[in-house]
Amino acid sequence: MKTRLFLLSVSLTLTLASLGAQYAPPLRGPLLVTGTFGELRSNHYHGGIDFRASVGTPVRAVADGYVSRIVVSGSGFGQAIYVDHPDGKRSVYGHLEVLAPELLDTVRTLQYARESFALDLQPDSLAFPVRQGQVIGGVGNRGYSFGPHLHFEIRESATDAQLNPLSLGFEIPDTRTPYVQQIRMYGWTAAGDRLEERTYDVGSGELPDTITVGYPRVGFGVRGFDRQNSMPNRNGFYEAGLRVDTVESFAIRFDRVPIESTRYINALTDYREWQRNRNWFYLLYPESPTAVFWADPAPANGILNLSRGVPVPVTVAVRDFSGNERAISSVILFDPTAEPPLTPQRGKGYQYFLPAGEASIIDTAGLRLELSANALYRDLRFRYARLEDTSEGYLSATHQLQDEETPLHGRATLRIRPRNPVADSLRQHVYVGRCSAGGNHSPAGGSWQADGTMQTTISAFGDYALLLDTTPPEIRIKQFSTDLRGRSGFSLLLEDAVGGGLDFRGTVDGEWVLLEYDAKSGTLSHRFADGPVGAGGDTHRFELVVTDDRGNQARFERNFRR
Repeated sequence: MKTRLFLLSVSLTLTLASLGAQYAPPLRGPLLVTGTFGELRSNHYHGGIDFRASVGTPVRAVADGYVSRIVVSGSGFGQAIYVDHPDGKRSVYGHLEVLAPELLDTVRTLQYARESFALDLQPDSLAFPVRQGQVIGGVGNRGYSFGPHLHFEIRESATDAQLNPLSLGFEIPDTRTPYVQQIRMYGWTAAGDRLEERTYDVGSGELPDTITVGYPRVGFGVRGFDRQNSMPNRNGFYEAGLRVDTVESFAIRFDRVPIESTRYINALTDYREWQRNRNWFYLLYPESPTAVFWADPAPANGILNLSRGVPVPVTVAVRDFSGNERAISSVILFDPTAEPPLTPQRGKGYQYFLPAGEASIIDTAGLRLELSANALYRDLRFRYARLEDTSEGYLSATHQLQDEETPLHGRATLRIRPRNPVADSLRQHVYVGRCSAGGNHSPAGGSWQADGTMQTTISAFGDYALLLDTTPPEIRIKQFSTDLRGRSGFSLLLEDAVGGGLDFRGTVDGEWVLLEYDAKSGTLSHRFADGPVGAGGDTHRFELVVTDDRGNQARFERNFRR
């Protein structure tokens, strides 16, 4: 076994060295890391590395290839360029403020031809060849970015699986040991019922030399962060694992994350703790065996089966990509008389038992919920309640589906029936909404079905109802005077009471003009350099129509001189 592991390590080292020789960094100068590959994010692992840089900093192709995709959007990556390389890899550059002139010309031409700001262009391999080091864009803050940076990814072209960009050999000094804040121990009865957990504030200290437990099965979680030398950001670990008497029992390593597997983060972290307190714990065991996407065959499941009076040495260890490791050890001892028995975490009463690995349907007079076979990580005692709510805007009962602390893998199909027939004039304004504390709602969409129900897909459990939205979006001026001579453009602010998608169309003197949208700030802006309006001192008329997801419209009109 040791010989096999040594050969595997040598092979991996040679492979990484070869990759490093083929690829150059996407930015010149020191690489300032503000986000690492595999970091824990809501419902997904971070698929790349974030490099801090000022807006406009030249972004360069990391290797020869061709531009295979250009995406322009008000959310997500904002503006992104994808480059395919001859070795079967694909590099991705997100949140760009600037596109290379030849790319920008094509984007603008298509935006005006299609009369659409959003664009997903996939040119053929001969349209935009690039050489290593060629400038393809500039750093920005577009899309869901909250500070200027480059989001950089490396993927497999055939599968789009995300690979750790550090495997390309970029020089990023890192001699800092990862920091462990807390270690959490979970317990189960012999029947498999999960018990309350214990949390140890480790900090710079250690676990107790011996931990005595009154239950026969235990698992662990770890909370902490890693830092590179040049930046103070609290980044994610490259590896987190559990060793039992020096033998690896479980470890998750962030070398490769298939896109379709990224949501398994909810089976490999303490989902309840994240929902309650926004604290991330890496679980050192999988909530579901299907969650282990990084190893074949799968490693041991990380759960210790203890024998009475037999001490078990354990070590919780975390590492960064540079090999810096923090390891914390203790001995676990099972003694059923050492503490009062704990109550299994079965929660409140339940109405349905839903087995993991099987499709399930819950069908009541006012609701139908369809769960696929992989929707649950473990068997679930499902709680359902129907609450009648005649408040203004509620067209159905509120249906309580389990709780927000139980993860739902992927999506489930939900149908809700209104309590009374909905007038034809209102049908387009009805949506399925997720109701949270304080009377807040988040839209989940929905379309009417032939049986009179509204259907949508949901990605989380919680409280749902049919709601009415007849409020049009709000349009406010951000920077738009009536005299724009000498100005580069104008901007407006859009806001919708419910949220969800907004569609917009703007014209100047009756002709469509490009309006760029930033969803995070609600900013809609036009730059004269991108449009047909010249600087001749003439008076022009701008008209804007904004439509929300439920068909409500708002209009804005203004005359201006240019």
